[in-house]
Amino acid sequence: MTALLPWAPRFLTVSGGVLAALVVTICLPFWLTDLDSEILSIATPALQWIPFVVILVVHLAMRPGVRFWRWSAIGVRPVARTIGSAGIALVVFVAVPLLTIVVASALGLVNIAPVEGAATAALLVLPLSIVWMVFAFGEEIGWRGYLTSTLAPLGFWRSTLAIGAFWAAWHLPLTLTYALDGSMPLRDVVSTTINLLLAAVAIAAVRWFSGSVWPAVFAHAVMNTMGQFAYSNLITPLTSLDDGAYWAFYGVSWAVWAVVLVVLTRRMPVLSEASVEAHR
Repeated sequence: MTALLPWAPRFLTVSGGVLAALVVTICLPFWLTDLDSEILSIATPALQWIPFVVILVVHLAMRPGVRFWRWSAIGVRPVARTIGSAGIALVVFVAVPLLTIVVASALGLVNIAPVEGAATAALLVLPLSIVWMVFAFGEEIGWRGYLTSTLAPLGFWRSTLAIGAFWAAWHLPLTLTYALDGSMPLRDVVSTTINLLLAAVAIAAVRWFSGSVWPAVFAHAVMNTMGQFAYSNLITPLTSLDDGAYWAFYGVSWAVWAVVLVVLTRRMPVLSEASVEAHR
């Protein structure tokens, strides 16, 4: 574990400040007027490209002699490790919601009640995840691409927790916007923020395993698609739960996440740090 490169603190301050300012600026009209947050939902795919644009612009301004794509870990070699890491991501982000549902159902917190068409929807999870990678790429080229390469000298846990905390905080103005107009309960804002922190560790892990941003892009896409499918199609709606059952359900989910993350991160490679050395 070594110190950050001399340029990194200033780069992180500038890019982080711009990212935070932009997301607050986008949400501000919704906070101050009667704008429907549905507009924000429709714009979400475009908003996912904000990290890419901001970090690229700051990179061009501060590090014009360094290849952006290489520092962002856009490569896929070795191919077998990249594909294997994507496979791990698929297993993790499919297993966590399914295990959560099984355990929560066994405890009587929810009922397994597949909606009509759930089987067809299940078949679409993987294809939709691949399509959703187009939008997840915009975020991940920043979070688990460029920023992970930049913070890798801090080691896996310090870099991952720093990026994960900022990633979750960056989403907070968006989820609060939905809460303020009543389309999302405040408890969902809290649970979503914690879920992002936990997911950030798994997404970072496959980035470190592979040395490539692509498994992280795939993991992000599967997270969005599988989570929506499982909790909307397989069980009684979480919105119907009282607060006690709701937090117990998420307690089960976070316990499942804890076990999965312990197994997933028990031997983190030094591969990404070596890869970053090659990028300098």
